[in-house]
Amino acid sequence: MPALAPLLTLVLLAVSVPASPSSSPPSTPSVATTSPLAPPSTTGWATILRTYTTSDGGFRYAALHAHAEHRALLDAYVHAIGAADPSRWTRDEQLAFYLDAYNALTVHAVIARWPLRSVMDVQGFFDRLEHRVAGRAMTLNHLENEVIRAGFRDPRIHFAVNCASASCPPLHREPFTAQRDLSATLDRLTRAFVRRSTRVTNDGVRVSKLFEWFASDFEPRGGVRAFVASQLDEPLATQVRDETRPLRHATYDWATNARE
Repeated sequence: MPALAPLLTLVLLAVSVPASPSSSPPSTPSVATTSPLAPPSTTGWATILRTYTTSDGGFRYAALHAHAEHRALLDAYVHAIGAADPSRWTRDEQLAFYLDAYNALTVHAVIARWPLRSVMDVQGFFDRLEHRVAGRAMTLNHLENEVIRAGFRDPRIHFAVNCASASCPPLHREPFTAQRDLSATLDRLTRAFVRRSTRVTNDGVRVSKLFEWFASDFEPRGGVRAFVASQLDEPLATQVRDETRPLRHATYDWATNARE
């Protein structure tokens, strides 16, 4: 059947010719460059907290100061705090980041000046020394008051930030995270601090100085008395609510919360 030869030749040629580049299937799309960046890793910070915080609310500054490898972990985390971009994170991711940032920067500033009897011995420790947070230079006071307090309006934050002093709420012994229930963690820290620092005597009710400095933050929760009472069991809760008992504020101890 000679007449079929040309047709057979064309079919064979068509099969043997490689497909042109234009006929290749489209490549898999790349990840969008506008995807929000994740919060920085807290692995190094977790190592610091688990190694140097103590069960009684102290911190082993001297031990950390002497451990070059762990100091490098802290330095790296502080650098990550400065480079972070929280703008597209969730609210809980942002709050967890800023709480950890405040605490890590405070520890970092103390270690840089160790030995230190009190942060109040450093002129401008809270209102002059600047740190880099999310691309901006700011003091610890600015971070606490203008970023955390003003941005989140949650009075429980006062029991999550630590000022490296004896009367401060203790450092949480692990990083804050949105992956675990952040609100439940703040509830637990608040309740623990209020219960430990509140005393009811014949002379009245003594509470932490924090409730004097930041009294306005507790107004949305009914005021200081109502907030403190909400963290206590009976009969202490009723005694705290009793307006005839004067509300007093304990003297704040600014000695560093250092432990051996």
